[in-house]
Amino acid sequence: MQRIITKKELFSKIEELLKDYEVIGPKEIPNKGIFYANITDIKDLYLGNGFTIEPIKKFFLNPSEWLFCENFGEGGLSLENTPLPENRRIIIGARPCETRGLTLLDKVFNSDYKDNFYLHNRQRTFIVGLGCIHPDKSCFCTSLDGSPVELKGMDAYLLEIGPDTFFFETINDGLEDIFSNFGREFTEEDKDTLEKTKHDCINRIEKKIRIPETLERVFESDYWSEVSFACISCGICTYLCPTCHCFDLLDEERKRLRCYDGCAFKDFTLQASGENPRPTKRERYRQRVFHKFDYFKKNFGENLCVGCGRCIRYCPVKMDIAEIVNKIPVTRPT
Repeated sequence: MQRIITKKELFSKIEELLKDYEVIGPKEIPNKGIFYANITDIKDLYLGNGFTIEPIKKFFLNPSEWLFCENFGEGGLSLENTPLPENRRIIIGARPCETRGLTLLDKVFNSDYKDNFYLHNRQRTFIVGLGCIHPDKSCFCTSLDGSPVELKGMDAYLLEIGPDTFFFETINDGLEDIFSNFGREFTEEDKDTLEKTKHDCINRIEKKIRIPETLERVFESDYWSEVSFACISCGICTYLCPTCHCFDLLDEERKRLRCYDGCAFKDFTLQASGENPRPTKRERYRQRVFHKFDYFKKNFGENLCVGCGRCIRYCPVKMDIAEIVNKIPVTRPT
């Protein structure tokens, strides 16, 4: 279903959905920035050109969550799984790079091993994506087979094509009934406007990344010492990345906790014996680049990066992964 809707109509429909769904969307917090949050007042929903600081990943792969707990009873030790939430959710305003990032996480958590927590969150959530009219200068999605106006990983799609006017398309049939009798019909004139808008959005992406066919030849290169020197191991790049998914398992009070981990941290691969195969920033930053642009590609056929630019925008020492990859000292395809 393709329609043309006004912002007023969209907000009116979302207000109706608040009765039956948990609605999540961008919310501008004064002096802090834009974050995804639960929307209880439609006035809080932000659908402007600014970008959220965190990706929607956290609503599917939680930063920390209890997996199960141990119980002692008459029958001995038993394990009790953490109850899964049952409420239905709609996320409004997710950017194309983020929804594409979820399709990459699907390859990890819905592959040989099925992660019930992640999959349950996927199944109970509809995603209404929002195309990027004004991409950030750090965005480079078009270099990674992406686009600021693509629909991959979405259940429905919004793109602003005029002042407070949106193109709206449902991709998942499950949303047809929810958004029936919505807006006006899509015309040939609208089609021309839509195509021009998409073309302009794509052409606004100026930043590029050129990825070598293989990184094997530079595994032992001194280049990794050079580029990792500035890193302060804060982990911002991991926490704000739509596709980073490494985690640690901890036991506390007879409960098993899963929480985010990342290759920036010095104890990322620290073993109980005290041995650490990645003891310095050199090895750990090399791991980050190899995981995203070599290992994952060999395992799943795609790069583990969507070009959202968050790790560039928010890095406190201004490390630029696109420029670092561009300058890797290897022969590149022409």
